[in-house]
Amino acid sequence: MSRPQNRRVGKPKNEKPKKKVKDPETFDDFLAEGITFEEQGERYKEGDRAQRNYERAADMYSKAHSLNDQDADCLYNWGRVLYILVGFYPAHTEPEEKLKKLDQAIEKFRGALTLAANKTDAQFNLAQALHLRSEILQDTTEVDNSYMQSAMALQEAITLFEAVYDLQEKEFNDQNTNESDHQQEQKHDHDHHDHEHKHEKEEKDVPATISSSSEYTTVTEVEPTTAYSLIDTLLSMADTMTTMASMLASYQSSVDLFSKSRSKLSIAEKWLATTSEDSKEHTQARIQVNLKEAQNFSAQAERSFLASKTVDHELFQQAIGRLDAIIEQLDSRHVEAMCDRGDVLGTYAELLTKQEGNKPTTDVWHYYAQADKSLKAALQIENKNLNILNKLGDLSIARARLDLPVAKRNRAQLLKNAEFYFKQAVDTDRQVLTSGYVGWAYSTWALEVWAQVPDKKKAAEKIIKLWLARGGSAEMFGDITEDVEILDSEFIEWVNENFFELEETSSSDEE
Repeated sequence: MSRPQNRRVGKPKNEKPKKKVKDPETFDDFLAEGITFEEQGERYKEGDRAQRNYERAADMYSKAHSLNDQDADCLYNWGRVLYILVGFYPAHTEPEEKLKKLDQAIEKFRGALTLAANKTDAQFNLAQALHLRSEILQDTTEVDNSYMQSAMALQEAITLFEAVYDLQEKEFNDQNTNESDHQQEQKHDHDHHDHEHKHEKEEKDVPATISSSSEYTTVTEVEPTTAYSLIDTLLSMADTMTTMASMLASYQSSVDLFSKSRSKLSIAEKWLATTSEDSKEHTQARIQVNLKEAQNFSAQAERSFLASKTVDHELFQQAIGRLDAIIEQLDSRHVEAMCDRGDVLGTYAELLTKQEGNKPTTDVWHYYAQADKSLKAALQIENKNLNILNKLGDLSIARARLDLPVAKRNRAQLLKNAEFYFKQAVDTDRQVLTSGYVGWAYSTWALEVWAQVPDKKKAAEKIIKLWLARGGSAEMFGDITEDVEILDSEFIEWVNENFFELEETSSSDEE
């Protein structure tokens, strides 16, 4: 999930330190309490304690808003916390439930912008929330016109990011101009107005905006716009453009938008060149630029194959090169880069296999092996990561299915590996019904059908029955078979005949 900007409203203006009030009563009390809970959530970062503190913060902001519905910062803080809470839903959560919480956050950001139209942090986070909304909509079949809603959310997000960048760039240039003018003025009048200039500098170092009504006054410390602020916005804008480009029906329009996305990343590169290479912030920004570039190249390679049925080797190699640079030069334990590298290599091998007139070669095996190695390295760092476990299971089955001598020699072991990874995914979170169980049953079934290991079909039957007992269904299985290409048609037929056709017969008999 995309991360929100971190600025919060400050404590009420001129508030003196005081003992904690047991029961907040005023707008200022509830606002301060919300900030305190939010700060505690940030300290815990993840887990139940973090979630509880964010939920309490949302409750406090809600109560503050009921006392003063004209405070843009309160609405912004409230929306930001709701957006963060979307990321705490467990993996098995239905997309529609996530959308409900996310739409609440979007409503608060829109409310804040109604009160303060040029509030860049609210614009930025609204754009991030809309991008996430688009991604969730692509995962559900329960929302009408989900594709159109997804595209509209992305387009609005891009427009918002462009507006934020323009405002930030102007602020940045104005800051530098003012700082330069101020330095010249200080140099000219230093001997006569030393105290006055010191006071002015302090005011400029901690700029503030004041939100007021007839009864309430709060002050917000506004962080100055930096090169990193501009880079962050450009990265988010480019990411959203890449997602949109992947969805466009017109191939040429998608190519143009992929190119526009990369142009934003090029501007980010220029801003990055103005910062100190020795700082940790510079390294993190460098990593993020590489990640977004790799995602762009890989997404365009997939879109290109969809249009031409031909693999664009250069695009894939560009993507792999960006990720290699992260792992080899910047952070050897960067899990996201390792996973992205595994995904890109796996997709590269898969499309080479599908390419018209192209039979699997040892290159395909090599790319799959490299993908496996990259994902295993990531699993060493995050051994309970469901996505990694399921990807390794899928990858093992994809390799076992290859019509290559090396794949045939290793087929039984590859299927055992897949069985192991999918079972680990199930053991990690038994409530997730859309991935691990079916993969586990499939790899177990394949051990008997493809590798002649006895009694594995019976074991696969037990796994399917366990899945059904926990809530699996014919409808869910149908959705899984549409989304997961690795499932063999013979396995799908076996499941339908042995479990779901019997259900249909029973239902007909009851009627």
